[in-house]
Amino acid sequence: MARVILGDKSHAPLIASLEACTFTHPQSEGSLAEFFASERNFAVLCFEGDELASYCTVTTVLDEAQIINVATSEHYKRRGCAHMVMTRVLEECEKRGITLISLEVRESNDPAISLYEKLGFLTAGKRKDFYREPRENALVMIKNSD
Repeated sequence: MARVILGDKSHAPLIASLEACTFTHPQSEGSLAEFFASERNFAVLCFEGDELASYCTVTTVLDEAQIINVATSEHYKRRGCAHMVMTRVLEECEKRGITLISLEVRESNDPAISLYEKLGFLTAGKRKDFYREPRENALVMIKNSD
């Protein structure tokens, strides 16, 4: 049974480990510990048993939130973990009075784009060559509070 929680600095090693398997330029355990030191930042994690299945890191400024990273373990893809994480992120943003949420996603990442669209995000623009290794454009997606 999946368990979705707000993360804290004790989760930095788990997040760093999943980042290392997912991203070309992952955040270090130290940078993630610093991330958790600010009240502006939060993370939502989905566990299957003791294993981190998916997570999302978010930073906020006033009434806006920027989704930094969303990742799901290869073993747990297409099982609804990212959907549960993102749903909880939206709930946490609402609690914090966030009125605008933004993110960037690789233009070729159809599963993520589909998830974000189902959650009410709209494509607002494109960042040319935003990603490296491989070089790729990013779609900028936003969600305004209803």
